[in-house]
Amino acid sequence: MTDTTTAPKHHARWRTPIAWILLVAAVVLTPITLSAVWVRNELLDTNRYVETMAPLARDPRIQTAIATRVTNEIFADQRVQNALKSKLPDSIDFLAAPASQALRQTTYNVTLRLTQSKQFASLWDKANRAAHASVDRALTGSGNITLKTKNGQIVLDLTPVYAEVSKRLEKTSLGITNRLPFSALNKTFVIADVSTLQGAQTATRWFDRIADVLPWIVLAMFVGAVLLFHDRRKGVLRVGIGLLIATLLFAVALALGRAGYVDALAQPTAVSRSAQQAVFDITFRFLRAGNRTIMAVGLVLAVGAALAGSSRAALAVRGAFSRVSGRAAEAGGEHGLLGGPVSAFVARNLTLLEVSVVVVAFGVFAFVATPSPMTVLWITLATLVAVLALLVVARAGRTEAAA
Repeated sequence: MTDTTTAPKHHARWRTPIAWILLVAAVVLTPITLSAVWVRNELLDTNRYVETMAPLARDPRIQTAIATRVTNEIFADQRVQNALKSKLPDSIDFLAAPASQALRQTTYNVTLRLTQSKQFASLWDKANRAAHASVDRALTGSGNITLKTKNGQIVLDLTPVYAEVSKRLEKTSLGITNRLPFSALNKTFVIADVSTLQGAQTATRWFDRIADVLPWIVLAMFVGAVLLFHDRRKGVLRVGIGLLIATLLFAVALALGRAGYVDALAQPTAVSRSAQQAVFDITFRFLRAGNRTIMAVGLVLAVGAALAGSSRAALAVRGAFSRVSGRAAEAGGEHGLLGGPVSAFVARNLTLLEVSVVVVAFGVFAFVATPSPMTVLWITLATLVAVLALLVVARAGRTEAAA
């Protein structure tokens, strides 16, 4: 005769290992999911890319870097000094050097004022829109990277900036502007090095394909892990801790990536480290914000699950919560604000209503276009207030029924 009581136990033994496998896999996939969504939404979409890069035009570090870059390129190889010397009589051609220095400062000031103008913001957006074709090709490997790529680097074409600087210098340059070989100048600003992007191209293509479905797969894995754990409260706690670990490690990886990016580009491109830091910070700000948002979600889940446990701290917090709701219910009943059929209904269906509040909170979070840590904070506070209100109303209903 077969012992049927061993079958449930046999199946139960497999639940915990499968739950851990799902949890670890989901935790590992969390940074990958964030990266996939960010690449798809921010880097491969032209309009979003231009919007992402637009704040750089107002960043003083970029304005200074471009003014320095333009000035250094115009005055390289003593071309301005030689042009001035050709305009001066031989008897005073020694003045070409100090005149060149004075004109250099003027050029820098003119260029800096240009970068601080609304006109530059428009030029910057146009340059980024043109450069995005190269970003897309560099990241996906489609077509030839030619239009705005030089020596394996994605660059912005600053030709319109040089043209405007030349126009503004005409009145202060002793007529030498037209003698300068502007067509031969290096009129670029490096924003990324793509010389070793073979692996990144493969990753980007996969990111583009899975960005729509991967978040839902990871969410399903987290939910599945919680349902398979025998103690679901501990399952939620483990999910929260897992999210915290994944996002903290990803934050460290982004910080190391930032340092590597700046070190790789600042020296060979003669662009200041602060400017390269600004480029990285602006470009990756939505990825960082997304990571911080998931970190906040993990913190809320971990703290919430811990407070639902039987530790001294959890019991103390829940006790305080209960006392507050009890006093509020008493005060509401004394003033005739609580009680009646509504309070009785809430008392009978308290668990269902609490679950409904939590489901609505998750629904609101899921449909926020660009969630942030503050979004998580406000949704959490609103959820706590709603749950406390339900507890107060339910307490009044139970008190009235007992009386």
